[in-house]
Formats: sequence, structure tokens, C-alpha cells
Amino acid sequence: MNIIKCNTCFLLVMVTILAMTHFLSGCSMIYDGKKLFFEEGCSQCHTFKGKGGRMGPDLSAVTNTRSDGWIESYIHDPKKENPQARMPSFNKLSSSKRKAIIAFLKN
Repeated sequence: MNIIKCNTCFLLVMVTILAMTHFLSGCSMIYDGKKLFFEEGCSQCHTFKGKGGRMGPDLSAVTNTRSDGWIESYIHDPKKENPQARMPSFNKLSSSKRKAIIAFLKN
């Protein structure tokens, strides 16, 4: 009876390890929001902490007034949130990249 419990416990641990390995492998891409902010051209139109363009609004405090979901939606499709928006859609950016930019804006 003890050997059955040991084998069952061992199998349960192995399945858990395999499941976690599979889950975490999908999360292995961690993006640098600051790098993306500049590489994707956000800083050409937007100011952040005194640096950047002046065509778009200053984003230094945007995370204080807008939710992460709203900001992500706006980055993905600005015209959905504001039909008059001049900002182009960044729907080519993955959700992970948009979230990394938002995390950068929170700093």
C-alpha cells in the first residue's frame, strides 16, 4: 500500500512539474517597455518625463488617469476610443508588448 502512495505522489509531482514547465515556456518572452517605447516611435510624438515629441499628449501621468485596459485598447486601436485620433494603430504589437510599454509608463 505504501508503494502505491509513493508512486502516486511521484506521478503527481512529475505531472505538476511538466505542466508548470509547459506553462512557463509560454511566458518566457519578457519585453523591455522603455526600449519598445522608443523603438516603436512613441517618443516621436509623445513626451514622457520631459523627453520626446510634442505632437501627442504628454504620457508622464497617463497611468494615473487611465486604466491599463484603456491604454492597451488605445495603443491597439486609437480610433476605437477616439474617432478623431491622429495616432496610428499599433495592432501589430502583441498584448505582451503593449503591457510592457504600459509598465514602463508606470515608472
